[in-house]
Amino acid sequence: MNVHEPWEMLSDKKIWGLLEDTGENLDDDFIRLFLIELFSRIKNLERENYVLKVILFETKVVDENTFNETYKVTKDFLKIRDKEKADEVERFAKMGIPFTDWVNFITKGKFSQ
Repeated sequence: MNVHEPWEMLSDKKIWGLLEDTGENLDDDFIRLFLIELFSRIKNLERENYVLKVILFETKVVDENTFNETYKVTKDFLKIRDKEKADEVERFAKMGIPFTDWVNFITKGKFSQ
């Protein structure tokens, strides 16, 4: 990894490449830049979420009760989906599949690099 190219380090392709390679040690500078980029994206999503809520509520496209009820149902759905994902990971662990092979399967759809 070339520390002198932070714009490359923060590209999605570079981030995925480094995170997929379980043999790659991530240095502190990369982790710091990665967290800054991640936090920035989260803050942007938060702003966009509030903007969209204001537009939806102010233009009366969706009333607040409908939004809150849909939010609750979605939250419940995501809990179920997260449990299913955790069960899948547990199954792979019990099958004795090495972690690097599991990462390759999840990211590339195949066990070998």
